[in-house]
Amino acid sequence: MMNWILLLMGLVVAVVVALMLGGLMAPKQRRVVRGIRLPIRPDEAWPVVRQVDGPPRWCASLPNMRVVQEQEAVQLVLDVLDDDNVVTGQWQLALLPLSESGLIPQGEEQTAVASLVVLAEQSVLGNPVMRMVRSVDRGAGRVDSFLEAVAQQFGVNERATDVSETIGRLVTASRSSAD
Repeated sequence: MMNWILLLMGLVVAVVVALMLGGLMAPKQRRVVRGIRLPIRPDEAWPVVRQVDGPPRWCASLPNMRVVQEQEAVQLVLDVLDDDNVVTGQWQLALLPLSESGLIPQGEEQTAVASLVVLAEQSVLGNPVMRMVRSVDRGAGRVDSFLEAVAQQFGVNERATDVSETIGRLVTASRSSAD
């Protein structure tokens, strides 16, 4: 009987040590860029997206947030807060206009028929166990939950996807057009 107890205790210690070591090797900073397509214009989506002071009523599983910067119907920058109102990360939320053929370049006059809601999360985690959990999760859980909850507010049943490559192409294109 005593051997089983020792074996069980050793197993628990091994799991905790593995989580700690894995977490220490995981990066402290993390960036996730996800997006979702809505079949409505950005100015129509804005009132729902903008309801983020504190946890949104329609997505209560999210952390508390505070608006830091706002450009109406285009972009929000939010601080993500823990239970003690300490900033644990930042969200950058943008609504990009879409035409029938895709993204509308900035400054071009076209009528938007849809929106691409993009959410980039930048966070810093000090706790190695939480870093390990986030690295296994790939860190998109709450970002996806938010985006999918926004879509459900408009009766859309879409899944959030990684849009970091799309955003990278937009940034590159805007830099080359500025030259």
